[in-house]
Amino acid sequence: MNKMIALIISCMIVITGADAVYGAEYADVATSNWAHEAVNAMSNQSIIVGYPDGSFRPDSTVTYGEFIKMALIAATGEDVGNSPTDHWALNYYNKALELGHFTEYDIDRSYLGSKIPRAHMALIISSILGDVKIDGYDEIQEGITDITYQTKYEYDITKAYATGILTGYTDKTFQPDKTLSRAEAATVIYRLVDESKRVLPGDGKEEGRTVTATTSRGTVFETTLKTGQLGDSYGIVRFEIVQYGYVRICSTVRYDAVDLVIDNKLVTGFGNPSGGNYWIEDGYYVYYSEPEKDGIDVKGKKLAIYGTMLKGEDTGIIEYPDVTL
Repeated sequence: MNKMIALIISCMIVITGADAVYGAEYADVATSNWAHEAVNAMSNQSIIVGYPDGSFRPDSTVTYGEFIKMALIAATGEDVGNSPTDHWALNYYNKALELGHFTEYDIDRSYLGSKIPRAHMALIISSILGDVKIDGYDEIQEGITDITYQTKYEYDITKAYATGILTGYTDKTFQPDKTLSRAEAATVIYRLVDESKRVLPGDGKEEGRTVTATTSRGTVFETTLKTGQLGDSYGIVRFEIVQYGYVRICSTVRYDAVDLVIDNKLVTGFGNPSGGNYWIEDGYYVYYSEPEKDGIDVKGKKLAIYGTMLKGEDTGIIEYPDVTL
């Protein structure tokens, strides 16, 4: 595995068959974008690239050809080059077949231009990882509600999940038929390269501990403490200070409510006057908090949220230890 990581860092992973440009800063990946760190880090190492117009197109869906190409270079440290005839990724497909990352029965060459589902990503990642000891395999698999021993590629899915490279979702599903965006694919490669960025099931010494929190009205309640990472299965992708000192919280998952937590204190939030506790902005579910109303200075503080799911389920306090404003 260490040899593979060394090779990965020394090579270039191209996520598109088109002419590409290099650079850590893309016009469409702002510093506030949840994937900025992964895209920036991988670009600085010339592992991923953007398009000739200076964009990265983070929301575009990754195809079989693109994912196979980056996975193959990650596994071998070699770039076999685009095919001048037929599909541009055919050389990568054939090499991956030769190396046994999948079979023609698993992935037919006709799929190369189609969107690749997470199940086939897991199959490829599992092959790259090779033999990995997974402690508590049965318990981990049982914790993924839409995966059983009868699910196709269930071992590869559980392996990719257990090693923290492909995470699950807030509702404890893996969603094997779901696709990934280029930004999410960059994050997968980031986790493959840097083991410290992986999101392991139950990761964090404080995970699951009961903590006491207070509201702005002084009431006290107990809840569990969890560890999150931007863009993981909890859905939170961005925190930012906006007009009037409000803190804007963006999520890919819709909650009944999301409250900002600073030093175990719930910050006053507010709902949409037209109904509900969220807005839909830039394709995200957005929640707002008013720390200045509570006399709380959020700058430089470690951030956390307290979320309430659609059926009133308490998510606990989810800490984001690497995120500050």
